[in-house]
Amino acid sequence: MFDFRSDNKEGVQLGDWHCGAVVNARDEKDVIGKCLKSLKAQTINLFLVVVNDGSLDETGDIASKYADIVVDLPRHEESFTGRPELARVINVGFDVLKERPIDYILVSGADAIYPSNYVKEIIDRMKNENVVLASGVAEGEVSRSLSPRGCGRVINAEWFRKIGFRYPENYGFEVYLVYKALSQSKKVAVFHDLTFRLLRRTHLSSRKLYLWGKGMKALNYWWVYALGRAFLIGLRNPKGGYLMLRGYLSETMLYEDVKEFVPLFQRKMLFKRITEII
Repeated sequence: MFDFRSDNKEGVQLGDWHCGAVVNARDEKDVIGKCLKSLKAQTINLFLVVVNDGSLDETGDIASKYADIVVDLPRHEESFTGRPELARVINVGFDVLKERPIDYILVSGADAIYPSNYVKEIIDRMKNENVVLASGVAEGEVSRSLSPRGCGRVINAEWFRKIGFRYPENYGFEVYLVYKALSQSKKVAVFHDLTFRLLRRTHLSSRKLYLWGKGMKALNYWWVYALGRAFLIGLRNPKGGYLMLRGYLSETMLYEDVKEFVPLFQRKMLFKRITEII
């Protein structure tokens, strides 16, 4: 069972669109206030939903000062980072927004701080360029042009409703949404000039790299592409590269709707890059 904290606000009118935000948080009392302040300071209003994933600290109480709705989930001891269960947590927030007149959705972790124009600027560009999924870039990170990050991404809700308005509960669920859009000939984008700050540095632990490999397997990555990524990781972190490859070779349920598209797309991108170099 879930517990809800709400001030009973309805979706906020935002000119030609409505926009909601889902923030998942677990024991984030040191950072969540700063994150939510930055979201409340956006140049457009957000209907803000926080999914409090069983926190033992004051995360829920702090969130209730800023959010329109806080959903309190039961405590679990293990971390869901990189696992299908995390999709289930975020989906709780999507379920809150699904029945509201929402046209765009921001998805965020609790450790991100956004400039005040971040959401409006992304939405403006998405509307102008007919993009269904986009993000900016976290300061200090390098992002590939076709890979909107999971934290800081904005989703076109009309398109999202057509594919179920939720993340699939499988490994690699954030990347799945990118390939789902591309498989339907929809546009995705990363706007490299729009940056936000993470209060914690992204750390690729051995566990994360193993689960990353399982995500590649679930998405049916082309074996050449998967080996290449594991090799590049292995140059800096031999154990991490091995664990990524081990995850890729593990028994993992495939995404049936994109399993044919993903390797073909990756081959096409590789050959295109080779042609450009030549």
